[in-house]
Amino acid sequence: RSMCCLCGDGHVVYSRTGSCKKCNGGTDRSVDAPAKCQARSSGFIDDSAECTASCKDERSMCCLCGDGHVVYSRTGSCKKCNGGTDRSVDAPAKCQARSSGFIDDSAECTATCKTVVSEKRSLCCKCGSGKVVFSKSGSCKNCNGTPDKTYEAPEKCQARSSGFIDDSAEC
Repeated sequence: RSMCCLCGDGHVVYSRTGSCKKCNGGTDRSVDAPAKCQARSSGFIDDSAECTASCKDERSMCCLCGDGHVVYSRTGSCKKCNGGTDRSVDAPAKCQARSSGFIDDSAECTATCKTVVSEKRSLCCKCGSGKVVFSKSGSCKNCNGTPDKTYEAPEKCQARSSGFIDDSAEC
């Protein structure tokens, strides 16, 4: 399997073979590379630079499924939500597979996700039209329908944050 490798020096590299030998100082941890970067997959893109970027960008997520249950997704795909995802937010740092403080405990991360997802969070919503809107309440009602994707707004844009700026244009 092709892997994303977190090197001992903190760098993230893509390893087509899964050996992580580019981590000269050793490997702290490795996780499966995204599907498009799996050398044996039909959709393999064979682009080391793009796969390295994908490895750096991939985030573990807390997913609120369409049926109301919450799951932790180590890869960020939320595929355990068989009925679709209502929204997803970044999992806390301790549950980020590519973080140096990663706890690798799915049960604990799922429990943490239940708390995180239940909080009312301000969101950035990508509407079906392609427009991205800021939703202070997290409802994404300005999309006039279900958004294609939601992202947790930055901390300064969180209504419950002490540094809240209340500026929709900036958020």
